[in-house]
Amino acid sequence: MTARINHRVRAILLTGRGTILLIKRLRIGCAPYWVLPGGGVEPSDASFEAALARELDEEIGGSAKILNEVFYTEYPGIDEMDGWTIQHHYYVCLLDGYDLSRRSGPEFSDPSNGEYLLDEVLLEPAALDAITFLSDEIKDFLMTHAEQLRRCWSPAPTFA
Repeated sequence: MTARINHRVRAILLTGRGTILLIKRLRIGCAPYWVLPGGGVEPSDASFEAALARELDEEIGGSAKILNEVFYTEYPGIDEMDGWTIQHHYYVCLLDGYDLSRRSGPEFSDPSNGEYLLDEVLLEPAALDAITFLSDEIKDFLMTHAEQLRRCWSPAPTFA
């Protein structure tokens, strides 16, 4: 049997102000949690980087310079993804800017999905430790590499 792999891409989105841009998820019946912008790789995407650029356009109405993939996680799918292997590919990116009025995508059209709030969080271990990430692996990575990540950026971008 051929392994079924679902590839997903995520942006470690550095703002140039010593912060990282995250999505704060608010869902009925759940405590707030934070995720990195990104999503699934579509068959029409030419590459993982192209998928990430598309997802950033949809989720934040913006763009970023994609530097490189820094790690990936892999785990078995559950519920509707049972029988699949889920791979998340994480990229360090430098935010060019964003415009909330340009956000689009299926997650924004159904109110039962909850809210997707953009949230800049200080790229410091104490600030990162104070929030709940959906993924422990990304929280550990960010806390361990916060200093190196802050040094990746030079000029600050513009925002609408």
